Amino acid sequence: MRRREAFHLHALRDLRRGPDGAWIATGPDPVLGLGPDAAVAGLSGARVRVRCRHEGAVPVLAVEAEGLAAPQRYRLTPLPGEPGIDDLIRLPPATRALRIEPGATFFRLDAVSVEPLSRIAAARYRVRKILERLPPQERTPLRLMRRALGLLRTVPPGEILRRLTRAGATARPPASYADWIAAVEAPALPSSERMQELVSALPARPTLSVLMAAGADEAERVAATLASLRAQAYPDWELCLATNSPFPTDEPRLRPCRPGAPGEAASLQAALAAARGSHLMVVEPGAQLPPHALLAFARRLVADPGLDLVYADEDRLTPDGSRAEPHFKPDWSPETLEAGFYIGRPALYRTERVQALGGFRAACAGALDYDLALRLTADGAGVDHIAQVLAHRPTDTPLDDAAALRALEARGPAHRLAPGTFALRRALATRPLVSIVIPTAGRDSMVGGRRINLLANCLDSLRERTAYERIEIVVVEHGVLPEPARGAMERHGARGVPYPDPAFHFAAKMNRGARAATGEILIFLNDDIAVITPDWIEAMLSLLAIPGVGAVGPKLLFEDGTLQHVGVVFGEGFPDHVCRGRPGDEAGYHGSSLANRNYLAVTGACVMVRRADFEAVGGFDETYPVNYNDIDLCLRLHERGLRTVYCADAALHHYESRNRVPVVDPHEQARFRRRWGARIARDPYYPDAFGIRPPAFGLDAERFPQAACRMVEAWR
Repeated sequence: MRRREAFHLHALRDLRRGPDGAWIATGPDPVLGLGPDAAVAGLSGARVRVRCRHEGAVPVLAVEAEGLAAPQRYRLTPLPGEPGIDDLIRLPPATRALRIEPGATFFRLDAVSVEPLSRIAAARYRVRKILERLPPQERTPLRLMRRALGLLRTVPPGEILRRLTRAGATARPPASYADWIAAVEAPALPSSERMQELVSALPARPTLSVLMAAGADEAERVAATLASLRAQAYPDWELCLATNSPFPTDEPRLRPCRPGAPGEAASLQAALAAARGSHLMVVEPGAQLPPHALLAFARRLVADPGLDLVYADEDRLTPDGSRAEPHFKPDWSPETLEAGFYIGRPALYRTERVQALGGFRAACAGALDYDLALRLTADGAGVDHIAQVLAHRPTDTPLDDAAALRALEARGPAHRLAPGTFALRRALATRPLVSIVIPTAGRDSMVGGRRINLLANCLDSLRERTAYERIEIVVVEHGVLPEPARGAMERHGARGVPYPDPAFHFAAKMNRGARAATGEILIFLNDDIAVITPDWIEAMLSLLAIPGVGAVGPKLLFEDGTLQHVGVVFGEGFPDHVCRGRPGDEAGYHGSSLANRNYLAVTGACVMVRRADFEAVGGFDETYPVNYNDIDLCLRLHERGLRTVYCADAALHHYESRNRVPVVDPHEQARFRRRWGARIARDPYYPDAFGIRPPAFGLDAERFPQAACRMVEAWR
């Protein structure tokens, strides 16, 4: 066994020591080196335990080795409640250097040690890390034995080993967009010869009109866009160019036109009048379409001629011509569209629908596409998404937020949350009775450093901080409640419903409470919840009132203010909370945490449904006593064509332990996989290339093979 090594740190790049010993970044890319080099080389191929103290840093360990084209990078995990890290990493053979990227401009980092571990010691380390994340009641030998036996009966041994190894492993940082292009896009795209075969095989070839408004100083940008159109594998396109400047004359598919008035809206109206294609696409000067772009759109239109709007993913072109800032978009998400123009470009609109709507409105100049998409989808439209990057747009094309708000206000009062992100709140046409169903055993817990009764705290919060007046509270009593809980029920007029079965059964308790409730609207609420925003019910009701919405869940925050729930996504067939543990004020991916967004599911810790919809699907499935009953409910509503929405305007505290890992019964897990595994193999609201451990909209190289396979399938 090689001994633990104490390493010294030295600044490699863009760093200096302050007078108090803290590190200060002097440039954009600070990096620390670990030495001595001989000690680093001596650890090649070893499993090592890496520890250090830090304050203010978000450290990433970069490992350089012979034969590796790029360093292997690991996001070091902060210890809960302590200023340090403790991680297990397997170093590659021929390791030659260890670097630390601090991810901060002012920080402290010292006491770095690297201890080689034997295979047995590494296994003990992983087991200890996993056990530390379990709730204390789940760490008893009997509970652990039952869980182990359940896993052995329902999960193959190889999969168990893989899960345990992964659970104790150090997380890799997000992959780069260049990695995604090389590993997913480049190998999956068809060759030029194959694209010509696909064009020839099309049973119909619709003409696609590309609309562009160009100013007098944009000749070079127009030429770049036109060159990308000429390179298209699909030949049946036309460029309707609205400009008062000279234009190229050697392209027969160019249809120049003169705007009738100044401004982008008038120019695009002139281009629309000249368009002869069945569908149109708006592009800005300088935007470039990859050679397969129009073919991908044409194939989708031919496969589904009823589509009124088809959009695809996009990225940005930097001044040096490289690709950056990819926007991987969800499938059609009506409520997400109201929170921001996620559709963006490229997007094909049915020409006759655009003409019937009057085209482009000058009042919304600066957000013309957004206004068009909102109007076109307001009364129903066939919408589809191509999960490929089919446009490279200039970096200087921001949305005009004031114009976007003018477009949104046709649907209701709206305000800006952040650049390109908005909150729309419809006025309530009615104020129905809302029944809040709370299951409880009346237990106590530590909150804010003091022991409280959770139900009493929850009821106090509901009555004192909730603005909505038409509520009834139904408490499903699991056993005899202690006096603080009983007194709070009497004080706040909560109606008790006894649940006599001593065994814990969340689904049965919820169904029992729903049967006793009288409201048209049901909210299922955990007893460890406290209200933050007084109008949380109004915010959720305004979304549930939208035709086609079946379930609404709020933003839930841990006691320390970090995110506990902002929607549920699926990876490897199982659900997880997206962005769990991230800062509570973090905007998320294109406003995913800051604004309303569609997901397949929300958590049952707080979920609102209509009674009629709840009863139509049979309530909670009682074959899931503990886990998945809330997710299963949302998925069954989805089967009926009803959407689920995360409501960012409604915020509550959820006093669940931040560091607890979900404890899932293997039998429930196996049942869930049998019922839903094939249907949620692809989450329509969470792109394939994003990581799932944890799910936080970060590119993950481990998921790239799956993403590449889907893209290959799309071109068959």
